[in-house]
Amino acid sequence: MGHNHSHEHISGRKLVWAIIVNSIITLAEFVAGIMSGYLALLADAVHNLSDVAALVLAWLGVKGSQLPATKRSTYGYKRIEVMTALLSAVSLVVIAIYIFVEAYDRFLNPVELKYPVLFLSVAVVGLLGNIFSVIFLSSEKGKSLNMKAAFLHMTYDAVSSVAVIAGAIVIMYTGWSWLDALLSAAIGLMILWSSYLVIKEAVWILLEGVPDSVDFDEICRAIKHSEKVNDVHDLHVWSLSSHDIALSCHVAVEDSDYTDGPKIIRQLTKMLDDKFHIGHVTIQLEMQDCAHPNLACKHPDGD
Repeated sequence: MGHNHSHEHISGRKLVWAIIVNSIITLAEFVAGIMSGYLALLADAVHNLSDVAALVLAWLGVKGSQLPATKRSTYGYKRIEVMTALLSAVSLVVIAIYIFVEAYDRFLNPVELKYPVLFLSVAVVGLLGNIFSVIFLSSEKGKSLNMKAAFLHMTYDAVSSVAVIAGAIVIMYTGWSWLDALLSAAIGLMILWSSYLVIKEAVWILLEGVPDSVDFDEICRAIKHSEKVNDVHDLHVWSLSSHDIALSCHVAVEDSDYTDGPKIIRQLTKMLDDKFHIGHVTIQLEMQDCAHPNLACKHPDGD
């Protein structure tokens, strides 16, 4: 099968721009956060720093997934984007724990905020930069887990920027310094949730589990009910990457139909691609009953 990689080149260019924008935002927030003592802004800066790292990893994932297959890596390097997404999400968990520790310390020992105009201005600029990144990457988020992770980073950072700005305004007019710690902890929780979603999907792909987008039983039924197919067994469905699905199985046919093997395989391959979007299919024809009853030999409905 041929594969179109044009979207990967688009993703790479957009990621470079997002990296540049977020690097500038991160530096500005660190300086303003240190000068003002506003922990929520520093937490947002740390989150932004992790965003920059995540975007760099995403860019490396896009480039890695474009590498051709070799004799040692026969599927190519499609899972680089899954691995980089997982590494990015795990790094966010570490960042969230750091924020929780700092928020707890700040709650016990409140710090008076200084230079309110400075940190509020920087927070607004950060929000605008995050919105730019979200809009820029929104069209790419459905193309791979890697881009989904990058998009989630940007989305949650935009939400946290809104919280930082709102908190700054409230603290300026009320003097509620404890709100700084509360907002920081809330940002940490958002980071943990977004990380969990990416880690869950990435680990499932690396464990070669059946993708959520397909139904194992439905695939089994579709193969068994195909023309000239008596039974299916040794059926395996797994993800090569977040958007490439592979399947292998043994299909039993009558002795008289064995010579039609190439035609049967072509029909099954086309059906699996059209109905389930499974692009990598390996089918072995057999002229005997299933010898492995524990590997999806029988139709799930028992017929």
